[in-house]
Amino acid sequence: MTEPADFEHDLATQVLIELYSEIPPPSKLVTGHFHSGGDYRVVRPDGVGSWYLLYTASGTGRYVIGQNTLTLRHGDVVLVSPGTPHDYGTVGTYWESWWAHFQPRREWHSWLSLPQAMPGLSYVRLTRSSETDRVVSAFDRLHRDAQRAGLSPTGDTELHLLEKSVATELTMNGIEQVLLTAVASLRRETQQLDARVHLVLEAITADPARPHTLTSLAGLAQVSVSRLAHLFKEQVGDSIMNVVLALRLQRAAELLGATDMSVVQIAAAVGFDSPHYLSRQFGRRYGMSPTAHRAAVRKPELELY
Repeated sequence: MTEPADFEHDLATQVLIELYSEIPPPSKLVTGHFHSGGDYRVVRPDGVGSWYLLYTASGTGRYVIGQNTLTLRHGDVVLVSPGTPHDYGTVGTYWESWWAHFQPRREWHSWLSLPQAMPGLSYVRLTRSSETDRVVSAFDRLHRDAQRAGLSPTGDTELHLLEKSVATELTMNGIEQVLLTAVASLRRETQQLDARVHLVLEAITADPARPHTLTSLAGLAQVSVSRLAHLFKEQVGDSIMNVVLALRLQRAAELLGATDMSVVQIAAAVGFDSPHYLSRQFGRRYGMSPTAHRAAVRKPELELY
């Protein structure tokens, strides 16, 4: 796409950008496609409680964390973890971006091993047209699926819950396709995950509630604790126990939405010794208490801009 010579936001886009500058609730799935002018910038010093996936289709953008700046061009995929500061916007006069805020499916943690360009921010540049075409097609489709949920500013809001649920799942499938395309591109250029790291990821993803320890996992992988910790952090971008914690919290969020189990019962089911510790960690990750999260997900919402 050619960059417009004198790009200006139309009124609808400007309204949506202003709406989007607010912090999205962590339990919501939010997707968007922006054609942004030179005045576009979003700053959230404390980040958000969801993962943020960003793809540059054309023009130029940038992402800043502290003193580090990452320039974003055509083909760049960025994945930002919860709690990572947000400071991004247009470089020059125009930036076309596709994006989504989401909570990952539990099984995604076994292959979300993109390299970190900055703390909390992973980055892959897609160089093949087959890859960039696939990502744009996936984003276009997932965004249309999001619109089918009926909560678009111009969409039908009278769809039944089942239809909203199906549309949400289709949207998540599209996000998964974008992420897998980035992972596949990366692995073509670099080595696969170390077999020992892959084994540990499979073990903790299959049953995050087990009382996993570095010693037990090192025994499973038949490697020393220090070597496993180094390999895992190098290839996955986070520590083993942080990933275990994230998987347990994700499972807790699923149970809060799908069952009437108490917080005490859920804490025991997902591997926490104390419901108070679950509540504290849940609040740090999702920005709300388990009880508030349950209330929010019992009224499903999917937003897009």
